[in-house]
Amino acid sequence: MSAILLAVLLALAGRALPVSRWTVRLMAGAVMFHLLLTAYDLLGVRWGRVAVVLPLVVLAGLGRRTARAPRTARTIGAWGEGAALFALTTFAAFAPTLWIATPDFVFHWGLKGERFFLARGVDYSWLAKGWNWVIHPDYPNLLPELFAGTAILEGWEGRFEASSQMLWSVLFFALILVSGREALRQTGTPRPFAPAGLAIAAFALAGFGIVHRMAGAADWMPALALAAALPALLRPADRQGDWEVGIAAAFAAASKIEGMPLAAFLAGVQFLRRREMGAALRLGLPMAVVAGTWAIQTFRHGLYQQFNSGTFDLGRAPEVLRGLAEVAGWKESWHGLTLVLLATPLLLLPRRTRAAGAVISLQLLFYLWTYLSSAVDTEYQVVASFPRLAMHLFPAVVMAGAVALGEREAPLPR
Repeated sequence: MSAILLAVLLALAGRALPVSRWTVRLMAGAVMFHLLLTAYDLLGVRWGRVAVVLPLVVLAGLGRRTARAPRTARTIGAWGEGAALFALTTFAAFAPTLWIATPDFVFHWGLKGERFFLARGVDYSWLAKGWNWVIHPDYPNLLPELFAGTAILEGWEGRFEASSQMLWSVLFFALILVSGREALRQTGTPRPFAPAGLAIAAFALAGFGIVHRMAGAADWMPALALAAALPALLRPADRQGDWEVGIAAAFAAASKIEGMPLAAFLAGVQFLRRREMGAALRLGLPMAVVAGTWAIQTFRHGLYQQFNSGTFDLGRAPEVLRGLAEVAGWKESWHGLTLVLLATPLLLLPRRTRAAGAVISLQLLFYLWTYLSSAVDTEYQVVASFPRLAMHLFPAVVMAGAVALGEREAPLPR
C-alpha cells in the first residue's frame, strides 16, 4: 500500500501548481519529487522517510483551487467505460503476482530502485562501474526513484517489495485511460467513436501488457505523458493547456531517454500554437530543469553510453523494414495492431487533431531515425525494442483517431 500512499502524496503536492486535472497533478508531483531527490543527491543528503514525506506535505499545503479545464456534458458510453475498466482490472489482477513482471524490472529498473533504496540516494559510483553499461546508467531515474520512495515508506523500517512496485504500472495504465476519456469528453466525440476508441486502447494495452510482460516497466510513463497532453492538444490552445503540456513534457523527460525528444516535441508544438513568452516559460522551464539536472549528473559521473548514438545510414532501411514487418506479425505480442501507427499521418489532416498528430508523427520519425543511426545490430534492435516503443504512441493514436473520425459530427469550436 506504500505505492498508493506515495501516489496520493504526489497528487496532493501537484496542487501547488495551477493545474486542474488530478492526472496532471500527480505527474507534477512526480516531477517535483524527482527534482527533490536530485537536489538531495547534489547536496549529499540521504533519502529518508522525513526527507521524502515532509516536502510533499508542505507542497500539498500550498495547493490552491484552480478553475477546471473546459468540459462537455457528453458521456463516453457505458460499454466503452465498462470495457476499459475490465481490461484495467485484468491487468491489475496479474501485475502484483509478478507473473507478468518485465525482465527489465529484474535487470534494470527494479535493480536500480532497490540499490537506490539501500544506498538512500542515487548510487552514481555504482552506476559508473564499467560492467553496468547493460543497465543503461545514463537513463533518467524517476521510475527507480519512485520504487525507492515506495520501499522507504513500506513497513516500519522500509523494505523493497517487488509486488508493491507493480502497482505503479497499474496506476500509469489507469491514468492513460483516464486521460484518453477526458480527451474524448472535452472534444465531444460522438458515439460509437468515443467508447470504441477507449475500449480498443484499453484492451490493446492490457493484452500487450500481459503477453509482453510489462508490469514494472518504464514504458507506461512516456505513453502516459503523451496521453495526458492529449486534452490540451485537441482543444484550442490556452494557458491551462500550457501547464498541462509543460508538465507532461517534464514527466516524459524524467521517465526514459526516449522521453527527452518527446518532451521537446510536446513543448515545441504547443509553443507554435501559442507563440507567447509566458507560454514559452510554462512549457519549457519544467522540462529544462529536468533535462538540465539529468545532463549535469550524467556527464559529471561519466554515465553517457556512446552506443546511444551512431551515424545515420539510409542503407539500413531494408533491415529496419524487415524488423518492423516481423514486429507487425500476427504472432507477436501486438497481434498486428502496430499497423495502426501507419495511420498517424492522417491525424495531420483534421484541424482538431493536427497538433497531436504532429507530436506523434515527430516521435515516430525519431524512432525510425534512431534505427537508421543504430550503432548495434539494426534488425535485432528493431525487433527487440519497437514493440515497447509502439506502446508509447498507440493509445494516443487510437484516441486521437477516434476524435478525428467523429470530427464531422463535432466540429472544432472557433
